[in-house]
Amino acid sequence: MTVPLCPIPHRGSRLLPYRFLGLPLLLLLLAVPLLARGPEPPLRIPLEPLGFQPLSSQFLLAGSSLFTVHYVDDRHLLLTFTVRRLLTRLPNDPEDDQDRNVDALLLELPTGHVIARTSWRFHDHGQYLWSLGHGRFLLRVRGTFTTFAPLINLPTGQPFRERPFLSTDRRIGAVLLSPNANLLIVETVARTPPIPRPKTPLFGPTPPPPPPAVSDDPTPVQINFYRLSAPDDGSDEIRPRVAGIGHSSSTGSIATTAAGYIDIIDQGRRHWAFDFDSYAGKKNELSPFDSSCRPSPLFVSRSEFIAFGCRSGNIRQLLGGFNMRGEEMWEQNLFGDYLAPSLAFAPSSGRFALSRVLVHTSSVLPDQPLISEELAGQSIVVYQTSSGKQILHADCSPIERAGQNFDLSPSGLSLAVIHAEAIEIYSLPPLTPKEQGDIKLAQTSAPEENDAPIHFATAQTEPAAAEASSSAQSDSANTSSATDTLGHDATQGVSSAPANATPVPSESDTNTTLSGDALPTQIRKAPTLYTLPTDPPHTQTSDQPK
Repeated sequence: MTVPLCPIPHRGSRLLPYRFLGLPLLLLLLAVPLLARGPEPPLRIPLEPLGFQPLSSQFLLAGSSLFTVHYVDDRHLLLTFTVRRLLTRLPNDPEDDQDRNVDALLLELPTGHVIARTSWRFHDHGQYLWSLGHGRFLLRVRGTFTTFAPLINLPTGQPFRERPFLSTDRRIGAVLLSPNANLLIVETVARTPPIPRPKTPLFGPTPPPPPPAVSDDPTPVQINFYRLSAPDDGSDEIRPRVAGIGHSSSTGSIATTAAGYIDIIDQGRRHWAFDFDSYAGKKNELSPFDSSCRPSPLFVSRSEFIAFGCRSGNIRQLLGGFNMRGEEMWEQNLFGDYLAPSLAFAPSSGRFALSRVLVHTSSVLPDQPLISEELAGQSIVVYQTSSGKQILHADCSPIERAGQNFDLSPSGLSLAVIHAEAIEIYSLPPLTPKEQGDIKLAQTSAPEENDAPIHFATAQTEPAAAEASSSAQSDSANTSSATDTLGHDATQGVSSAPANATPVPSESDTNTTLSGDALPTQIRKAPTLYTLPTDPPHTQTSDQPK
């Protein structure tokens, strides 16, 4: 079915007949409407004709993943959403299952035409879909992962054909992908049986449920690392290789690539320093960063990362951009109280999009359910990584705490958001010659890739790596039969390239100061290449583009 795109109409000015005007005045009147126009209006694909149904705000605000939008390539979108439909009863279905149907549609741009469609059944409300880049996706059903490539397999008549990937009996806590598509991190915890429901007696009140079992394991989270590689024949196959295993006290994001990770040095008195520690054993001292709380860094490309910090107190309203040449490229404020930050990447264009769920007051607890009255909206801002320039600001609705209701195209030239019962497509400006040069410079300064076992020698920035301790395991030479560290066979699957929404600092970490490393004997000074004028021209103090 073809769904037309509906541009928002623009009301232009009517011009007087040219015979009543002089040439200079005519040229001026022609120019004024052009100068007065803002960004090009978005193209809209209405959701209702596609079968999209209104969703429960209760589940959306609790963090349930109920709908997603991803670019497959610059001309195709993958849209998924939960639908209310009769469910076939399954034998031996666990009591705590929350079964639901999800429809998946492959859409052609700019027409919005549906060229393929399928339906999946899931058993919980957790995240079920991740983009692996290059038109490939990772799908989760309970503890089983499969991969599919809808465009690659479209000519076969089976666009949603799934390949086995990974499987585990443990409960999935988080799935993370590196910016350049070659590292997958899976965080799991032991699966515990559901608490039995108390039986209602014939007389008297129903007894309270028994308290949940408390684990005495200080590091219950298991972190599994896989290096991913794709064959050169253009197929949908991806080969995972076991790269390491660690343990942690809680789940969260990790500032790492396939080459190494960011280490944070607490220098005292609000001074912090970043190091890049290669898995091959090299250390690269990077820029210092001033923050009243422990920074939370995250890579946005192989050689650039951002860090969330605090101006004062423990509210993360400071955002800085850094590179591997030891420079803090920019720094700006994030105004307003917020929860649930999430990211979408387009590394080839040096751009990323940051989503924040805005709230009216900082008293809202990050680990508690939200109500509509506490919300001020969901804001998306697209940044140019090298300069911190804010390219576009957009809003999403309905608000989805889990994210994934927006995405950057692989080229970084368009942004898709779900807003006002439609998919809105915003065109972004092409790269300037300066920005193209910045991208090439960043690529040349990227750390050298290595196949060393992944391990963390010191304390990390995020909860998931703060207590990483176990020894890493070497990569398996036989990728087709590698035994993964979840205790099952890692069969061949599909790649991992993060052109999509990825978790950023965990909500529980947003308002918490973590203990830092031991104080060094001397505070690190900025490297020679690091320059930060008093008022750099690219520093902005607003979420609005300039």
